[in-house]
Amino acid sequence: MSIQIPAASSVVENLENAGRLIDQHIKADQSFWELSGQLSIATHQTANASGNTDRDYPAVQSYWPALESMPFLGEVNCTPLPPELVQAFENMQCNCAVGLMPLVSRAWLTIDSTIYIWSYEDGKDLAYFDGLNEVILTAGLLKPKEGVFQEHIEYLLCLTTPVEIVVLGVSFTDSPSDPYSEMHLQPEPLFNLPSDNVNMLSVVGSPEGRIFLAGKDGCLYEVVYQAEDGWFTSKCRKVNHSVSRLSFLVPSFLTFSEDPLLQIVIDGSRHILYTRSQSGTIQVYDLGPDGQSLSRVDSIQLGSMVQRACYAARSMDQSLFKPIVHMAVIPMSDSSTLHLMAVTQAGIILIICHIWFEPCSNPFCAQGVRFYFTTTPNGIPGRPSMLAMVHVRLPPGHSPSSTIPKLGGTVHQSFYRRGALLLSSAIMEDRDQLWIIDPDMFPFQPILIETVISRPLEGRTWAIAEAIQPGDLEAVASLASLPPSVVTQHVRPPRRFILLTTQGCYVITRLRPVDQLRALLESSKGTASDAVQSFFALHKEVQACAMALILATSPNKQLAFWATDAFFKYGGEPHIVFPGSSGMYPPGVGGGLATSTPMTPSAQFQQQQQQQQQQQQQQQQYSTPVQGQTPSSLPHPYSSSMQMSTPGSYGNVGSLQGSVGSSGALGRAVMGPEVVLSGKHDGLCRYLARLLRPLWNEQVAVFYKPPGDMQAEQVVSAYASEELSAFMEQLYSLKCFIDTNSHLLSASLARPGSASPANIHQRVLSYMRPEGMVTTSPSQVQTTLLDKYKVSDAQVFEQNSLQNICSLVTQCCESLSLWKLICEHELHVVAEGLSQQERQQLVATTFRTLIVSSRPLISSVISALLNRYAGDTSMTESLSSRLLEVAPSLYSQDDAIASKARELVTVARTIQNREEQLQRLKESVMYYSKVVSRINLPSVCELCRDLKFYSGVVELALCAAGAKDRKNLAVHFYKSGQPQQDVNGQTAYIERQRCYSIVTSTLQQLLVEEQPAKRPSSVPAQPGPPSPTVERQQLSDPREEFDELLALCLRSDDELFHVTLYSWMITAPVNLTDRLVQVRTSYIEPFLKHMVASQQQQQDILLFLNLLWRYYEKNKNYSAAAKILDQLANIQSPNITLDQRVEYISRAVMCAKSCNLATSGSAIGEFLHELEDKMEVARIQLNIVEAIKALRPQTANTRAAVEMLTKELMDISKLYGDFADPFQLSECKLSIIHCATHYDPILVESLWTEIIDKELALTKKQSVENQMQSMYSKLIQLGQVYIHSERFFPLEHIISVLEKYSCQQHWRVDFVYTTLHKVGVSIQTLFDIYNRLFKSKLPFWQMVHQPLSIIYSLHCYYRDNHSLIPAYERSAFKAMVLDAISVYLVELHTATPSVAGDLQMKFRQLQTQIQGLYMDKDRRRLL
Repeated sequence: MSIQIPAASSVVENLENAGRLIDQHIKADQSFWELSGQLSIATHQTANASGNTDRDYPAVQSYWPALESMPFLGEVNCTPLPPELVQAFENMQCNCAVGLMPLVSRAWLTIDSTIYIWSYEDGKDLAYFDGLNEVILTAGLLKPKEGVFQEHIEYLLCLTTPVEIVVLGVSFTDSPSDPYSEMHLQPEPLFNLPSDNVNMLSVVGSPEGRIFLAGKDGCLYEVVYQAEDGWFTSKCRKVNHSVSRLSFLVPSFLTFSEDPLLQIVIDGSRHILYTRSQSGTIQVYDLGPDGQSLSRVDSIQLGSMVQRACYAARSMDQSLFKPIVHMAVIPMSDSSTLHLMAVTQAGIILIICHIWFEPCSNPFCAQGVRFYFTTTPNGIPGRPSMLAMVHVRLPPGHSPSSTIPKLGGTVHQSFYRRGALLLSSAIMEDRDQLWIIDPDMFPFQPILIETVISRPLEGRTWAIAEAIQPGDLEAVASLASLPPSVVTQHVRPPRRFILLTTQGCYVITRLRPVDQLRALLESSKGTASDAVQSFFALHKEVQACAMALILATSPNKQLAFWATDAFFKYGGEPHIVFPGSSGMYPPGVGGGLATSTPMTPSAQFQQQQQQQQQQQQQQQQYSTPVQGQTPSSLPHPYSSSMQMSTPGSYGNVGSLQGSVGSSGALGRAVMGPEVVLSGKHDGLCRYLARLLRPLWNEQVAVFYKPPGDMQAEQVVSAYASEELSAFMEQLYSLKCFIDTNSHLLSASLARPGSASPANIHQRVLSYMRPEGMVTTSPSQVQTTLLDKYKVSDAQVFEQNSLQNICSLVTQCCESLSLWKLICEHELHVVAEGLSQQERQQLVATTFRTLIVSSRPLISSVISALLNRYAGDTSMTESLSSRLLEVAPSLYSQDDAIASKARELVTVARTIQNREEQLQRLKESVMYYSKVVSRINLPSVCELCRDLKFYSGVVELALCAAGAKDRKNLAVHFYKSGQPQQDVNGQTAYIERQRCYSIVTSTLQQLLVEEQPAKRPSSVPAQPGPPSPTVERQQLSDPREEFDELLALCLRSDDELFHVTLYSWMITAPVNLTDRLVQVRTSYIEPFLKHMVASQQQQQDILLFLNLLWRYYEKNKNYSAAAKILDQLANIQSPNITLDQRVEYISRAVMCAKSCNLATSGSAIGEFLHELEDKMEVARIQLNIVEAIKALRPQTANTRAAVEMLTKELMDISKLYGDFADPFQLSECKLSIIHCATHYDPILVESLWTEIIDKELALTKKQSVENQMQSMYSKLIQLGQVYIHSERFFPLEHIISVLEKYSCQQHWRVDFVYTTLHKVGVSIQTLFDIYNRLFKSKLPFWQMVHQPLSIIYSLHCYYRDNHSLIPAYERSAFKAMVLDAISVYLVELHTATPSVAGDLQMKFRQLQTQIQGLYMDKDRRRLL
């Protein structure tokens, strides 16, 4: 699905801040003292005592007289015994026994051989069993082993008689309201075993289904049963665990006297069994780590315990420590090091442990619960190894100044569970006194402080138990440590204790603190009473406000109104304090026992409080459990130091960052200001933390392997929908409270500029020395600051925090509602739509993460949920409406629109008609465009790509880019050169680029598909007609699709998109620069100019300059193109070769000429002339480079010169002076002076001489023909360049030099003039030059005796090529030639025969032949 929940950083940060507060308050609720720490038990080797001071059993009304009427017990109901039982008593002959079955809300009574069982709630549902012939001694309701009996057998009823043991099956009629509404006893026993004439006095079952019996003979028995008979064992048998298998060999007179076992108790949390005998001996048996074995470990005699108890409590009489009337298990949830308590007849409690332990260095575990390192002699930790009495807890009334009445009478019944101890003492023969002792009123204390409640009872108490709610045992067993009841009172009902007496069943309700607050509000008809005010003082503001919220969110409107009034009236106000000052902890702050300024305290309490404050300041430390101290002597329970020792009491002190003089040591005086939050704030946080505590750090889902398929893993919810509903109900009630009391979030007190704690801190510190104060006393400075800033600044601080908390409450409601909705639609099916990584992430996610910071994951899960019903329009719309209802912040109206769009895409997939499909897709894009900021853009565009709806990709991507940057910050950022300090612009630019990249990736995909190698095979995968998708693929041409998409992109008016598109075209895998320069948009030219100006790398600058001139040339802006080309040619860079520079200038010249043809301006003409000059110089520079490269050998100088010449174009002077002249490049020097029109005849002639000499030197060792050919090529090359520049082509000098070398090298006689004639020198010019050379009579010619031979050869060349002479010059030239021949004949006539030779005759013949030239033409002309 394409839904994407935007996670604004501020929203997530606020939720995270609120989440950290919840973490702190959950930790505060977990930071309670372990029982051994409260009793200051340091080791198993010694014993100590408690209960002998007023602090152990305080009288609340002594300190708060207004709480005199505060109830501790609820309504006491007494249900009489059923009339049938009263009648049955009249017929009793032998024996009766009674007991309670709290697991099924039943009481039982045996009269002789009949057992009666009835509901103790109303005395109804009486059932009986009279199928036995013997007197029933005892009975017990037990949990059966799993897999042994049929499913309808829920419990076992074990009955013992003097001769047999009978086990009956118990079943119940299933009822939605009460699973144990109607009880049924199976008529036939399941097992029947002989008792071997041993009276069984007690029957107890273990959680694993084992049955143990206490024999009057002092032995521990077990009924072992199984589903079927074994090879060597029967289906059911009785085992004696107190004797060895060889005991039958011992004579009977050697056995000890019997000590009947009176009681068996089993610690199900540790799998340990204890027995108590009539003499007071206690034995411990280890049932093994899994509870399936049994071994006796140790025993302790009553005398040993009495001796240690007398030493620990020396003021007590020895007789008070015996006999023991009851023992009870201290489970793991109550203590990790204390295991058993024994209650004496005087009400004294003896605490017993069965393991060795020593105090550890840190007396708190990770949850803040105090523990000790425990081990056994064999090194196995945790299993019992011995028995030792380690503590004596005296009953109330043993303090000399105690106002609590002393426990009277003899205790004959006792009960202990979850910290509550009930004692029933006989004060008269037919009257008992009930004592309830528990610490619920004083949680989180470092010492055990208990409330004492007493009440008279009519009749003699037979049995005591606690009513257990369904699932309560399992819930308690799952906890490693059970928090104080104040933490769970919002979900746990008041504890109800059952007392079975001779007058009937008493049901006594122990009121929770919140019930007491309810009673005070109802009795006071509101909050205007000292009692309510004293209640807040007693429990402290945080705890009392949390309790008030329980009532304020209740359905009772009147009660909710009173509780709300109390919450705001007594919840305190935030203010600023200085740590270390007397005002740091103001009245009502923290979650401790009492306030430092109670409303109506006694004078004695005020004096004690002041003393404890002074003592605290002297010691400079607090007795907090976090410090791991076990105080040997603690102050009065209501003193301020005890307030300090309350875990979590610092939760409402918010330190301002950077406090001056702050110190990390707790309790050390510092000068930095801190904000103390109100009890309302922390009470709300504490209550919310308690609501969320059971699931806050728990996983939302787990992997589950179905029984039928162990290979498959399904993702299932860790909590059922019913459990989530219970949490949601309380959270929605709290949300309703917040919404109703909107002034809780009122920001009217907030002042401008005072919105953050840091701001408060800065302003407070700015007044560390208030104006006008001359004293330097820190206390006076603090007092002045507190007077000035104790209200408004702290309120601003608190308002911000409360806003975060209220946002978290809303988020919790929506997240849990959403999760419940997902579970209702089968999470394991929904999770199949997630990726494997997302499934792993979901299973690893806690509810805290889900609520606070898992919006991307929630988005994925919602998408998977909607995808499950893809194609079902009605179901999708219904589900979308439901999501809008339960989680509007997680699934908004925009998300619903996105869901509608996604449904249209799904429908379009199934449509084969292309036109209809495109119509659906256009509609979906229209919907997506409305909520483009809330969708998963890449996913949606991918769907459009799959359906070849490329226009939708462009539309959505550009729409998303605009939505992410509505102020066009990205465009400004781009045009400003992308400055680093423009963070907002940079962010907008990046967001836009992400959107644009979707379009460019689509273009690239089509571009790659366009290539022949990438096209899919046209061979079908299977026979048959082609699918519609295949048809569309065959009909669609990637090239056409690419062209259409590119044209669509170019029609966009998004400038930044054009920038991105052009950039992609430059870097595309297929060269698209030719198409880029053909683009006709208003953005291409500014883009290219901007890229040229913004690039840092020279190579990139060259790239965009090349594109720019090509763009100008394509658009016939020849003038701009010529200028860019000229700029390219003159850039100094090793990345441009000299050939490229020449090409740039050449193209510039062509562009300038094209521009000159179109316009007639003088400026372009001058520019063209300048370009032509540069072109000529560039060619010279190119020639110089080639010449230098041709030099041999190549040296460092030559290479450096080449490198310099290729980097830039140089002026002509530098070329001559730095390169041509130093390297003696004659040809280059000639071309330079020619280009510069610098005429120096001597220089020109010398350069030509050097050129000829170098050419001859190169061919010196070659043949004559090769020499002539080389010279011929050079003359042709240079002659074509300079033939029209007579000053730079000195023919006479060149001919003179060449003829000399021709004679010396024995070249052909006609080589020089024929070569020059090929160059373009006319025959007339050659005759004239040669004639002058002959007349000059140079010594060289005289020495070689060949001038006339050369002249003769020239004349012969003329004879043979006379037709090359223009017609209008022929007669004059002929006459000149004949005259010259006459002169040559005269010269030959006077010459020596050796010189003249046969030349004279040849010249005469040549003369005759020349005279005959043109005769026919002249004759025809005359005729």
